[in-house]
Amino acid sequence: MIITPIEKHQCQAAKDVILSGFLERFGFIDHTLNPDIHDISVEYDGTHHHFFIGKDNDKIICTGAIRKETQDTYRIVRMSVLSPFRKRGLGRIMLNHLEEKAYSLGARTLTLETNKHWADAIQFYQSNGYTYKEEDEVSCYFEKEIPL
Repeated sequence: MIITPIEKHQCQAAKDVILSGFLERFGFIDHTLNPDIHDISVEYDGTHHHFFIGKDNDKIICTGAIRKETQDTYRIVRMSVLSPFRKRGLGRIMLNHLEEKAYSLGARTLTLETNKHWADAIQFYQSNGYTYKEEDEVSCYFEKEIPL
């Protein structure tokens, strides 16, 4: 897999990867819950928020992004791997890329959230060094201190 910053012409394909994961998990898509992916190239302009795609033979198969929260904290978001490409370590490769990029931008803390009913995602983040912090009705919140 080759990871690159997203380009404008790739936004719809990346959005499709993310939404296919939601459709798989929930059986429906509520577009009002995802305003940041309506126009990825505007929301993730490469200044404070960065969006990356993972490609295999020019097909986008994986996504991931970081959002600057404070001077030294970034949030990992939009981690998604197309179903046929899972269990190959691609999520770990993307996560490592996001962590390294955030660190290069001055991050010392990474945060993320995931649905509290997604046991596989929770286990994935914990196995990659993220510490459970809290949860609410819908999500679990995790944190990781860096340098890596």
